[in-house]
Amino acid sequence: MRLRYEVINEESNIAVVTLWSSVEQVKKVLGDALSMVGVIGNLYTAIGINYMLSTLARMNRIDTLIMVGADVNGVGDLVVRFFRDGYLPRPLISREVLDMLRSSIRLLDLREAYRSGRFGEVIEALRSNYNPSPPKRPAIYVEVVEGEVNNWPFPLAGAFIYERDTYRSWVRVVDLVLNYGFDKVVGDGASIREFLMPLVVIDSIGRPHPFRRLNENGLRAFSDVNRAIGDKIINELRGNPYSLNAVVIEGDYVVQGILSGDYYNQFVYLRSVDVLNDWCRNVYRWWSLAKYVVDELNREFNAWYSVGYVGILPFTAWIRGDDLRRAEEFVRRNASVFREFVEDPRGSFVIRREGDGVIIEHRLPMTHDLHRRLTFKSLNEAYEYFKNSNYFTTYAHALYLGKEVARAFLLSNYEQDSN
Repeated sequence: MRLRYEVINEESNIAVVTLWSSVEQVKKVLGDALSMVGVIGNLYTAIGINYMLSTLARMNRIDTLIMVGADVNGVGDLVVRFFRDGYLPRPLISREVLDMLRSSIRLLDLREAYRSGRFGEVIEALRSNYNPSPPKRPAIYVEVVEGEVNNWPFPLAGAFIYERDTYRSWVRVVDLVLNYGFDKVVGDGASIREFLMPLVVIDSIGRPHPFRRLNENGLRAFSDVNRAIGDKIINELRGNPYSLNAVVIEGDYVVQGILSGDYYNQFVYLRSVDVLNDWCRNVYRWWSLAKYVVDELNREFNAWYSVGYVGILPFTAWIRGDDLRRAEEFVRRNASVFREFVEDPRGSFVIRREGDGVIIEHRLPMTHDLHRRLTFKSLNEAYEYFKNSNYFTTYAHALYLGKEVARAFLLSNYEQDSN
């Protein structure tokens, strides 16, 4: 982590932490009183407190820490709690050093004065506490070493995975739970890593099926489904193909089907899924149900429907604690799937330079018809336009556009995808 601080007066006993506020802005507010500051810098995160303290451990003349600035995420409250109670949420420095710093440095919390524009109080605190003197404690050079954290510190909810390949969806949903899941103990005393409410959409449009490892026997097995569920959906669509009421509600799942254009689309809500051991079985089960509905509708009405999208939303997607190592090995062994190209159903981009600007054409999938023609005079203008847009289904597509637009503005002879 890069430390963002500036040493002003090495003889001073005062440090100023500006939290999220600009250091340059605070320096202007302090005016001539800036000469009494030993070191000044930002602080954004709880982990960053360790780095701030490591700097103070080295600068052993500091005995006063003045805190000002905007506290966007509550990190200032954590600084107060450390100097008051000795608590750090993620201590990366020895307790001996932490206790020494707490006992030899006084915190002045002037966040409210700064927020209210009472800058004179901050300057007065500097003047009344400025006392250049010999070191207050031994100088200690502390190396802050951060280990990687695999589980998330609080529950996360909401993720979107779009795939045209069910195996790739398996790897990605396992990777999601591994890296962003929350560890907890369930009723039987076992531990799980859990991610809440990820939506996975399998796109079958233009393909007979989305299973990369399916042979003819597997294809024939599509007929082995819970026909009672399918028949309830078919019965509703038989009476009204535009119905929004083709819904089946059971104890641990809800299924809804809808016809749009030439496609039957299906959504499944599940209470719970072990994504390592049961994901493929669930995808196969629910896609097979969609195929059964399509085949029956086509047979009965001499129609031409095919399976479009199948969405699966488990309320809780999880991996057992004793399966985490196996899940990590599974993702590592299949890391190549993350490099596979997935076409964005929201279209593609054609990028070219024109003079000092860049023209971006957004084109529809399949037909390649022009949807939007956009002209930008600067990279920042393009960034501001696209960052909150809905042009992208996948992260990879958004990152690709960012890379190519940056190249287009940097290279006078830009050619798309030339690298």
